[in-house]
Amino acid sequence: MIDLFLMSPPGRGWTLRGRSNFRSKDAPPVDAQQARREWLIFARALESRGGVVVALPSPSEDLTGLPYAAEGGLMLARSGAAPLFLLPRMISPHRRGEREHWGQLARRMGLEVVDPGAGIWEAQGDVATFDGVTIVFHGVRTTREGMEAATRYFPGEVMRLELLAPAFHGNMALLPLSVVDRLLVCPEVIAPPSYALLEKRFGRERLVTVTKDEIRSYATNCLPLGKELLAPSVLPERIRALVEGLGMKVTSFVLSELCEKGGGATRCLVNHGRLEPGSFQVPEENRLAAVAARMEAEG
Repeated sequence: MIDLFLMSPPGRGWTLRGRSNFRSKDAPPVDAQQARREWLIFARALESRGGVVVALPSPSEDLTGLPYAAEGGLMLARSGAAPLFLLPRMISPHRRGEREHWGQLARRMGLEVVDPGAGIWEAQGDVATFDGVTIVFHGVRTTREGMEAATRYFPGEVMRLELLAPAFHGNMALLPLSVVDRLLVCPEVIAPPSYALLEKRFGRERLVTVTKDEIRSYATNCLPLGKELLAPSVLPERIRALVEGLGMKVTSFVLSELCEKGGGATRCLVNHGRLEPGSFQVPEENRLAAVAARMEAEG
């Protein structure tokens, strides 16, 4: 299987437009050039670890949410058929235009593009997998209707969980660390009946709890790749020590603009799929090397 990452670099005029999370709400203006440098360092780090980055340059300066690709859709591998790409149905008006461009890219890659067709569904931001279970979230942004519309495309066992504020996506409540057989989870932002489902299905000993304050510093919003956790530099020291104590390596990335101001951590910056070799193609103009060369030429 290939680790495929859909990503979108900030434009030269990138700004915070929606300011719809607790980081961006009162943040000072961003430095777009620094954001582009942060993005490129992180994207290259993924490819240096064996991943394939497919980059979607923004077609419009108005689409300021594109760098947070986790909400851009969801890739699902299928045996004997083209992978599915489920389009998002976002709550924020300024982000609704993104799906058209992600859909176009997915089609050029040979993926079958599907619109779930109902409700609000913020895609990979509200989906996780652990121990063969697809965990899907609703509440805060994704609605129950939107979750159910998307869920009918998921194979196998599915667990539905209700999310509570201040978490606005499931990736702020729960982080699978499959390589060490643990879930980092914040009980304070998961409805009690839903948390009980987690305990019953996976066992209390596999749930490693973090606090509401720690998720504000992205304790659950990091990107695991094998035995390495790619994290923003604001990750709390307790969480770093905890993860390293479980046997993983934590690597930090400075994301002063994209994370500390923009409100999206390493897991938010990618739409991650694991697809069979030969089940997709990468348009040459969307390869990271080509997009990086254009970015560097632009300054």
